[in-house]
Amino acid sequence: MSPSLRILALAFPLALLPVSSQAESTPYVALDAKGKKTVPKAGPRPHPCVLDTGTGLIWEVKTDDKGPGDKDWSYTWYDKNKRDEGFPVGYADGGSCTHKGSCDTAGYVVATNKRRLCGFSDWRLPSAEELESLLRPEQPKKIDERFFPNSRADYYWSGTYVALDVGGAMFVSFAHGMSLAGNSVAAAPVRLVRGP
Repeated sequence: MSPSLRILALAFPLALLPVSSQAESTPYVALDAKGKKTVPKAGPRPHPCVLDTGTGLIWEVKTDDKGPGDKDWSYTWYDKNKRDEGFPVGYADGGSCTHKGSCDTAGYVVATNKRRLCGFSDWRLPSAEELESLLRPEQPKKIDERFFPNSRADYYWSGTYVALDVGGAMFVSFAHGMSLAGNSVAAAPVRLVRGP
């Protein structure tokens, strides 16, 4: 066999490999309940966290089990620390969740840190810029659902403050792939983050 035919014979089987068997490049790593690397999993109780190796941030993954991190719960924006700065603090406990008394963004952060999601107790609201880093405009829900199952095509609260009459913060829309100012009385989902 001539050298050129041998090269063609070796290359031909590679061309027959299905595209799905080739490794896809992604910055995401699924993490288990102890914060260790695991295989991405869908369903009502997927892997609980995701590490973004590009930013070093660790993200909460929503569930669909009516538990504390369920995708269907919504929260009003609230930060009592803004009072010390002379700004409106937002609207306490105006969302819809099973843990009444903490259906606002501050209450959800406290509750998540108490339950030590993925072994960590330093969860916080992401900045609008951090939350925007998850946007994937080509995806139906504008997010990589392999790593972020149970996501809603909705507006999510960020921690980027907006000085409105009643207080508020920036929303990041995973329906439209954009950010806009949100009034604190609006109830919306939250996706917490930790890290740099």
